[in-house]
Amino acid sequence: MPALRAEESAKHKESVTRAAMKAQTIAEIVEPLVSNPVQLSMVETFDQSRCILQSTLKNNIPTDFDDIEFDDGHDHFLDFRGEPVIFSAGEQNHNQIDESVSLHEQISNLYLLHEHQLFGTFSNLRLDNGNELEGLDDREDSTMSRVADMMTALGVAEEEDDDDDEMFNEEGDPKWFPHGSRTRLTACQMFMLDLLDNLPRLRLSDEHMKAFLWVMRECGTPNVPSFSALRKLQKNLTQEVCIETKHHTSSLGNHFFVNHPAKLLALDFGNPLVRPMMRFYPEVGKVPIREPLQAQKMTSMSIDLDELSPMWADWKNKKNSHRHYYVNELAKQDTGSFVVILRWITVEGIDHADVLEVRFNPEAELDELVFAGKAFDLPNPLRKIAKGRPMFRTRIMPWSDDVSGNVSKQYNAHTNLCFVNVNLPHRALSQEYFVHFCSTSPHASSSEQFAALSEDFDKDIWHGTFDCELEEDILFQIIPHLLPADNPQQSETSSHIGVVGNYNCRRDHTGGTNVERESDKGYKSLYLATGTKRTPEETLSVIKNQYMIACTGNQEALRTSYSETGVKDKIAQFWLEQLLVKAKSLQKVRLSDESTRDPRLNDKNLKGEARKKIKEEIEKGVTHELWEWVLAQVPDSYANVPENDRIDPHQDTPVEILHTWLLGNNKYVWHSTSHGWDKKKEDVFAVRLASSTLDGLTIPPPRAQYLVKYKNSLIGKHFRILQQLGIFHVHGLCSDDLFNLWKATGELGALIWYPEIADLDEYLVDLQVLIDNLLDRWAEVDPRRIIVKIKLHALTHLVDDIRRFGPAILYSTEIFECFNAVFRVCSILSNHISPSHDIGVTMADLERFKHIVSGGWWKAHDGTNTQAGCSIRSFLVQNPRLRHRLGWADGKELEAGTIKLKPRAKRQSQKWTGIYREYGIEEPEGDTNSTWDACSYVCARSQDPCREGSWIFLTVNGNTSVGRILKVLARTGTDNPLEYTRIIVRPYDIGEVKDARLNMPILTPSAAYPACIIAKPEDLLFVFNAQHDCVGLQCEIQDSERFETQERISTTIHKKMISHRDADRYIINMHALHNCHLIRKVLPRELIKPVPFKTNRDQFHSDLASDLRVTGPERRAQTQAKARETRERNKAAKAKEAVGAADGRPCEE
Repeated sequence: MPALRAEESAKHKESVTRAAMKAQTIAEIVEPLVSNPVQLSMVETFDQSRCILQSTLKNNIPTDFDDIEFDDGHDHFLDFRGEPVIFSAGEQNHNQIDESVSLHEQISNLYLLHEHQLFGTFSNLRLDNGNELEGLDDREDSTMSRVADMMTALGVAEEEDDDDDEMFNEEGDPKWFPHGSRTRLTACQMFMLDLLDNLPRLRLSDEHMKAFLWVMRECGTPNVPSFSALRKLQKNLTQEVCIETKHHTSSLGNHFFVNHPAKLLALDFGNPLVRPMMRFYPEVGKVPIREPLQAQKMTSMSIDLDELSPMWADWKNKKNSHRHYYVNELAKQDTGSFVVILRWITVEGIDHADVLEVRFNPEAELDELVFAGKAFDLPNPLRKIAKGRPMFRTRIMPWSDDVSGNVSKQYNAHTNLCFVNVNLPHRALSQEYFVHFCSTSPHASSSEQFAALSEDFDKDIWHGTFDCELEEDILFQIIPHLLPADNPQQSETSSHIGVVGNYNCRRDHTGGTNVERESDKGYKSLYLATGTKRTPEETLSVIKNQYMIACTGNQEALRTSYSETGVKDKIAQFWLEQLLVKAKSLQKVRLSDESTRDPRLNDKNLKGEARKKIKEEIEKGVTHELWEWVLAQVPDSYANVPENDRIDPHQDTPVEILHTWLLGNNKYVWHSTSHGWDKKKEDVFAVRLASSTLDGLTIPPPRAQYLVKYKNSLIGKHFRILQQLGIFHVHGLCSDDLFNLWKATGELGALIWYPEIADLDEYLVDLQVLIDNLLDRWAEVDPRRIIVKIKLHALTHLVDDIRRFGPAILYSTEIFECFNAVFRVCSILSNHISPSHDIGVTMADLERFKHIVSGGWWKAHDGTNTQAGCSIRSFLVQNPRLRHRLGWADGKELEAGTIKLKPRAKRQSQKWTGIYREYGIEEPEGDTNSTWDACSYVCARSQDPCREGSWIFLTVNGNTSVGRILKVLARTGTDNPLEYTRIIVRPYDIGEVKDARLNMPILTPSAAYPACIIAKPEDLLFVFNAQHDCVGLQCEIQDSERFETQERISTTIHKKMISHRDADRYIINMHALHNCHLIRKVLPRELIKPVPFKTNRDQFHSDLASDLRVTGPERRAQTQAKARETRERNKAAKAKEAVGAADGRPCEE
């Protein structure tokens, strides 16, 4: 102990002396720092001796200063003799005090200089050796005070000591590996701190984390790690898990960082919570299409078989799992016959093989196998690459979009790139946990970032990783499956000019000039998807031709190519613009400038064809020289980008329903309806919407007043509400044509949102009819709308997309848009100096934490496969709150038959005799004196929570019926709720004829079951939404007895609501998105079969085109006249301003 005290005392003496010395010299350092930044040297904290001593005395640490006392009267310290003690390098005189004051002033001035752009920024200060100023950690966030940043960089404020770093060099408690340390408590602390620092939507700044550590120390928590120790541990763990944020330079010279998909997908193979859900083989058979692997792109025999997983083994039988059966090889069946395996597939959950039967000739030499002219190498060449390891091909769905990195209205443009693993089921891919972040950049476009991923998609590259399910190393390849995004992004991906071009469809050659679109042929083509399809080969040929045009310097010809082909590649634009400039410059030098041009052109006797021939020769030489120049550029330029024939950027950019439907058609319908409303009509619609029945819909309560107040600023979630409820409330507020358009919109929207398709042929026929109906309804309202809004024409391609990729909801980008919130928080907490790197590193840390806490495997430094300790692995499984924070809902809480009792205060226990008398039901067998408790809900087979008032489909005596729940009861004290739960249901009948106004089925009280019926949990199929027939029953808006609430306080203002009449007549909401496929499955076909709106669409469109050929030129002439007037008005205003400036008079407003 004495030795320890002496050592601590020596440390304190050294700290005090060092701080005092800095105080003496700090004034000499600040002056040259401001005037000459390159002379900056690192300086430690000044004059902290006083606070160090006070801290020492406060904690009663024995030191050599125990006998020193503070004299309040003279404001200095006295030793045991009563002599003053001065803690400085020398006596502090008035000059030193003035220097101390000057120091603070200069630090303040330095802050002002930092903010003023005239002097540059502090981050640009450099040391003599040319390195950037250290002290500002690139992980540091912008929430920290800039003054504190600068003081730390100057050494005026000391950084946190890392005395306890050595604690984390040992393995420690294996239960908390890899966060282990000397003690279990500290290991747990490190894990919890790592957890707090990696919650996606609750990101912590560095200052927050430092505050947590400080509070822990103040609370007396032992062995609290330092901030730098935590960061060091996180960095080491991310490196060990092999997630590297890699630097890339695009062909345009932009720098950005990428977390490569190969590394992120390797984590999926090693994650025991994710790997069991992965499927690799196409699924065929008579099963509902609910996954991408079940759609035509994967199941059709036209697919390149080299894009499918090349082998299979009996993984469940460990004795035979080493026998790998590759495609394009001979295999012997149990029957003794031989076959050639073409592909591996899954049929109703069982793996099968598509094969060709062969006959074996023992006299023939077997060195080659030929079928239909195709030769198969024996054995499969992939075996040499695999070396006994299983091989899989995985598919991903990349997504890119421009996103603001700010929460405020000030736009901070970033282009993000994320992806999901298509081999996982859709129920998983619709959750944030399964979204992988690749890259972001405020400079590089999505095309540049996609190019950086091309190395991961190379046909000849196989990525290795550990498969936790097979418990062995495997190889996998990555294939992009489809490219969902908004329409401008998809146009960029497919090298298309976009929505502003004449040929503005990225899928086909539909379009043209206004005159061409108004012709019969051009106008009719807008309603069809039968135009000539674009192909990658054609697009590449056009881009190559554009390079040749640019080499000639003919800018007008290049613009014509854009206009006539609709091809405009973003990366090519960079080079094309340079070629135009170079071509004009070289042509001027060699053709126009007499001092530098070809000497032959200076001959005045050279005229006519001879002179023209020489000019053409020179121009060809310039063109050839520029072509050779562009081919010799950086490897990522046009000439060297590897072709990827595994994805078609034209046909594999499907119609995306969020941007094309909700923010397209639904937005147009809403604007056409509401733009002419006055305040009275807005209030009427708001009251009607607020009175809607929401049970059976997966939407929050609509903020009706907000929707009408900000009707021109709505987003996707608002249009989802209007899609499902709008038709019930717009009567009397719009024209009949618009009302019919609302009906067509709701009917098509519900069909688009199918999560699974049982009968694809029937579904696509119905879908085509409803798309035609919608477009024809639009033609009645505004025949020109389909010309100016490409999103309406894009809907014609939806049938092909669903046939090729499956239900449209599978490639909706809503989950990526949700994930933007995670990116935005990371952006806000970055230092904004290198956002691509900082955000990439933060996202890599998040991926690492998710992998470790999920029990994922990774290769340690010694090459062995390892995973986290049991305490960490069990933490995610046992903590639903953490799963929720990481964006994963497993749905186990809502299994069929699950019940939830009401709170005890509202449970209202009743005897069964009182219950059956109250509802007029038959007395069941058993104890009539049993007590039953009221429940909040019971889960149906579809996992829907069914509550009092819910509309349900259920089975009654083996038949499917419909009813409304009045009560959910569970027997008191039962330990088997599935057996002793009863649901009291009022039965209803479905009318044989649909409602003429809404075109929806009608519900009325059942004639077959006049009394209530009792159902068990297993009888409940699913819930649905039904609305009261307020129009047919003439329900009116009245002041209710309820009051408006403001600030959670009830006001004296009566709330206006619809007063529903007592008549029992309801409408099944066929526009609802939830369970839309189940509703149509149980209803009779005659109630759901769509009816074409126009039987002769061809003549209908011809008549509209004829009218447009009259109104179109008139409208364009008016537009041109207005534009001319605006230009003349602006020109006159500028001339007047110039005259006023010349006369010295201010310009009038």
